[in-house]
Amino acid sequence: MRTPEEELARAIARYEWVLANVADGIYGLDTEGRVEFVNPSAVRITGYPPADQKGEDQHALLHHHRADGSPYPREECPVWRALHDGRTVVADDEVFWRKDGSAVPVELIAVPTVEDGRVSGVVVSFRDLTERRAAAQQAAEIDRLAQEAAAARALSDRLQQALLTPPPEPDHLHVAVRYQPAGDLAQVGGDWYDAFLQPDGATMLAIGDVVGHGSAAAAAMGQLRGLLRALAFDNDEPPAATLSRVDRTAHGLAVATLATAVLARIERRPDAPVAGRRVLRWSNAGHVPPVLLAPDGTSQVLETQPDLMLGVDPAAARRDHAVDLEDGHTLLLVTDGLVERRDSDLDEGMVRLQGSLRDLGGKPLDELLDTVLARLVPDAGQDDVAVVAVRTYPEDRPRPPEAGPNRLPPGIA
Repeated sequence: MRTPEEELARAIARYEWVLANVADGIYGLDTEGRVEFVNPSAVRITGYPPADQKGEDQHALLHHHRADGSPYPREECPVWRALHDGRTVVADDEVFWRKDGSAVPVELIAVPTVEDGRVSGVVVSFRDLTERRAAAQQAAEIDRLAQEAAAARALSDRLQQALLTPPPEPDHLHVAVRYQPAGDLAQVGGDWYDAFLQPDGATMLAIGDVVGHGSAAAAAMGQLRGLLRALAFDNDEPPAATLSRVDRTAHGLAVATLATAVLARIERRPDAPVAGRRVLRWSNAGHVPPVLLAPDGTSQVLETQPDLMLGVDPAAARRDHAVDLEDGHTLLLVTDGLVERRDSDLDEGMVRLQGSLRDLGGKPLDELLDTVLARLVPDAGQDDVAVVAVRTYPEDRPRPPEAGPNRLPPGIA
């Protein structure tokens, strides 16, 4: 067994080990607030060697001014109050001043020592809050930036939703649209679509993607979409001619933006105005090609050599393409957010799209679109997704109930 003296020596050694290795700074002060002992962490945090501290007034040495530089009266110091009141005092927003004159934020606890019923000193334990404060500031800044990004995204989304109006529903054509924003709050894009009727009853379809992200891209999208809609509405020129006029007008009005687009026109064949035969004419300005889906689930990518994207050269040559649009077929115009992935190219994406459509040729159009989105982008991706789909119905029978009511703008029969 150990003697009492050995037990005492062992206990003292244990306490000294704790004082030497604990991360918090620890002081022992006498009744006048002078330093009697200081542990290595207190030396490290304050920069004062033990010889510069022992016997010195701790308040005058380390605690003489507040964080704002104003004098700190001794009687207001929590350590001094613990000495004179004989009660433990906790302070979580104090400042010690290092030897080099810099401030270190600390939280401290001052515990009086009592001998024979009288306060004989105080033990001060303090913790450097520098890293904690820096982490809190960083977290606050991240939160602020996230809130700003969310607000910007919400504004851009409202702008896009205001511009992406519901499509018309001409007789014997069912038009459905979808817009799915990206998952990244900061990555709102410039995807857009449009569908409207010309005075002669032809249906115009457009889809595009402005290069870039954020509110600027959404604003540019709005300008470009407005130009295209206005220039395409009241004439029956081919889509390529309209895209050329859009490009020249945007250049002349200093609408400086790059964008891909497909402009399409669904019209009746002039040699068979009541037989339900339709022709699709389109022009592609560097965009994802349209897809034509048959009722049996087979599909065709309407792939052509794409023309130059909008915003590069207003004099660029543009071409029209045409294909018959049979009853029961579905035309899909999409943006690249539906088909492109970082780990695959556009061709692979189009194959995935065709695969996702294989069992949907006879499904109602709204069900078709919802299913395709669920299959290809089950979670919000890194890019926005826009889709315009049109299904043709025979003209010699009523519009199917699944297509909803016929809906035309005023003045168009």
